[in-house]
Amino acid sequence: MTAANIFLSELYRLADRKGLDAQGLLSRAGISPEAINAPGVRVDTEKLAVIVQGIWDGVEDEAMGLSASTIPRGSFHMMGTVAIGERNLRQALLMGIRFYAMVTDAFSMELKEEGDQAILKFHMVSPELDKSHLFAEINLMGWHRFASWLISENVVLNVVYFDYAPPKYVSEYAYLFPGEHHFGADFQGFSFHRKFLDHEILRNKAALKRFIKRCPNDFFIQPKTDFSLTSELKRMLKKKLPDSFPVIDEVADTLHMTRRTLIRKLSDEGTSYQKLKNLVRCDHAVYLLTKRTMPLAAVAEAVGFSDPAVFTRAFKAWTGVSPRDYRRTAGAPNTEEMQE
Repeated sequence: MTAANIFLSELYRLADRKGLDAQGLLSRAGISPEAINAPGVRVDTEKLAVIVQGIWDGVEDEAMGLSASTIPRGSFHMMGTVAIGERNLRQALLMGIRFYAMVTDAFSMELKEEGDQAILKFHMVSPELDKSHLFAEINLMGWHRFASWLISENVVLNVVYFDYAPPKYVSEYAYLFPGEHHFGADFQGFSFHRKFLDHEILRNKAALKRFIKRCPNDFFIQPKTDFSLTSELKRMLKKKLPDSFPVIDEVADTLHMTRRTLIRKLSDEGTSYQKLKNLVRCDHAVYLLTKRTMPLAAVAEAVGFSDPAVFTRAFKAWTGVSPRDYRRTAGAPNTEEMQE
């Protein structure tokens, strides 16, 4: 999976400000320095996770120095260790809240139940220190993915709350936080149906060690049991590659809804059918460009373009750079040059 370049660039600048070896972190992650601030370049989330882990370790703070109060390294793992022994998700979240109240003042947490909704709230002690929202985003993703992992089912987000204005890369939020977005709230957090709170904890401590080892990479990936319309359509479209995608009316018929309803539901999730088509093609193209030594013509064909020139124009429109430049910036070998 890939994420927008803005995350890499902000993490790189953060590491540099904290006096860490930012260039060394890039090298450890296998990322070319040219990727920093490269317009539109997407980054493999596994590589991004290496940078985050490096910052966590370097400053010994899971808040990455973006709060007036630190979160000692290993806190998330320890929280998981005590929470996983609880009977259901409600008790696990309450245990997690109690644990963090003992180890940090970076934020206060509360779990509210109102009608058929549950809201997990975070009140940040110093949001002004997190100007790029990195701490906020990783924290929210982490708690949602952890809750879903505990019960082996995606906790479907209804509303996600942010105590800041929409960032320039807000389109990424449709994937990172599928659901309705409320910006400018007086807290950070997310709401979901309270039925999930009664779900039994299905994981054990051995599984927790594997989960923690994959963090924070798994934070950037939606749970496999994600039932949002956005994820359903992405799965549907991926199966169509490299063939042409169906028109929106055909998709609406397949989903047993009207075209207008489909457009409205996608808009509620912060996206559109055209954006999803572009994202599916772009993500697969990025994967092929960074993971495999395939000729560019073969990459174009694999994402549904018979003409490499048309693919090049489309890819540049999606990312701001050509496929060839992207491959070079991402540090992947250029097959055409290898064959020369």
